[in-house]
Amino acid sequence: MPLDSATKAQIETGKIARLDLIRFDLPGKSVGYHRGGRPYTYNGLVYLPNRWLSAGNMASALGVAVTTRTITFSNIPVSNPDDAIAAIELYNYVNAPVIITHLAGDPETDQVLGVLASSLYEIDQVRYEKGAMAANGERSLNMRIDLEPPGRSARGSTLVKCSQEEQQFDNSAADTCLEYASTNASIPEEWGQRSG
Repeated sequence: MPLDSATKAQIETGKIARLDLIRFDLPGKSVGYHRGGRPYTYNGLVYLPNRWLSAGNMASALGVAVTTRTITFSNIPVSNPDDAIAAIELYNYVNAPVIITHLAGDPETDQVLGVLASSLYEIDQVRYEKGAMAANGERSLNMRIDLEPPGRSARGSTLVKCSQEEQQFDNSAADTCLEYASTNASIPEEWGQRSG
């Protein structure tokens, strides 16, 4: 994505503030996080502060595997009922969209100038790591969320598709290529022309 002129000009000065945002579009709820100290509103969504520890690095892959990214959150569970990440197991989170955005701003005015980069992912899996035990005997958890690129960008080169809906989304609404994919291991299906 090309940078706009105001963002380019600020980068040229060598003085730039960067704000990292992460947005989860879980079924029925969108929630956002950033690493600042107070809630921050961007594009109509309030991003909650301070628990998103790491944006993670990309892990490359060979063969049919896809490139993944792992992000880390701290302090699970929390008392905030609107904190969907703390209660992610209540949602059907697999393949839910995740957008990681890096905003550029003026460090003197805190004015957002534009988007440096934005990446779209899907949730692959969620893992939990136990923290140290507190004096009252309770433990907090760190959550690691593995992300992968969505749809065709992840599987286009490997020709692997998850479902009929994904095949239709990537190609044509009338595409029936994977119509029998869920039954082909247990029910014999006829393919192509029938012989005499």
